[in-house]
Amino acid sequence: MKKIINSILFGGMLLLLMTACSKDVLQYDTSVVKDFQIQLNGEPWSLNTGIATRPIFIYKNDGDYVANYSSHYRFSLENGKYQFLATDIPEQMVSSPVNLNDLIIPQFPNADQAVKISAAMPYDSPFKDTLTMNILHRTGTLRLKAKDIVADPSYTNIKTYVTVKRSGYKAADETFIQEDKTVSRTKKTTSGGINYTDDFIVFQTDDVANNVKIRIEFLTNDLTVVKTKEISGSFPILANGVTQINFNLNDADTPVIQNYELLINGVAPTAKK
Repeated sequence: MKKIINSILFGGMLLLLMTACSKDVLQYDTSVVKDFQIQLNGEPWSLNTGIATRPIFIYKNDGDYVANYSSHYRFSLENGKYQFLATDIPEQMVSSPVNLNDLIIPQFPNADQAVKISAAMPYDSPFKDTLTMNILHRTGTLRLKAKDIVADPSYTNIKTYVTVKRSGYKAADETFIQEDKTVSRTKKTTSGGINYTDDFIVFQTDDVANNVKIRIEFLTNDLTVVKTKEISGSFPILANGVTQINFNLNDADTPVIQNYELLINGVAPTAKK
C-alpha cells in the first residue's frame, strides 16, 4: 500500500512539474502584441467602440497568412518575424486569406470603391517597439461635371469609359500592376445631360504615362448609341484627391471635347512653360 501511495505522490509531482514546464515553454514561445498605432493618411485612427471590424492582418515573414485581428484588443503571437497590414475597410481590401505575396487588390470595374491599405510593416518578437501602420489612399476620384444649359433630347443615357494604366495594387511591396484597363458606368439622364455629374474612383497615377483617358457614349432608352465623344488629353489622379473636369456635353459637332476646365483638388493646374 505504501508503495502505491508513493507512486501516486510521485506521479502527481511529476504532473505538476510537467505543467509548470509547459507554462514556461508557452511563456517563452509567445509574446504579446500590445504597442501599436493605426493612422489614416498620417492622422490617428481608431475603431469606434463596439464596432466588430478587424483592421489588422498578420502574415509570416515569408508571406503566409496568420490571422486577422481587431484593434480593440491586445493579442499574442508565437515568437518570430511577421508583417502587419492595416485597413479600415478589411472586407473590401482582403476578401480571402491568401499569401501576402499574392494579395493584389484590383481596379474595381465599376470604379466605385476606394483602395485604402497600409504598407506591409515588419514586426519581430518580443514586439517591444511601437508599430505604426499608416493606412494610405491608393486611389483618387475623377469627377465629370456637365456645364450645359441647353438639353439634348436625343439621348437618355450617358455611358462613360475611363481607360486606366493600372489594373491592380500589390500589397506586399506597394507597387501597381501596369496594365491597360477600361472601367465604365452608365447613368440615366432625364434632362438631356443638364446637371450630369459622375465620380470614378481609380488608382493614383503618379506619372504622366499613367494618366487616364475618357470616352463618352450617348444612348437612347433601348441603349442604341446616338453619338460618341472623347475628352481630349489625359488626366492625373492624385491619391485621396479629386480631379474634376467641367465641360459641355451637348456642343454640336464636337466629337472631341477640347474646351473644358480642369481642377485638381479645386485648383486649376499651372501650365508648364
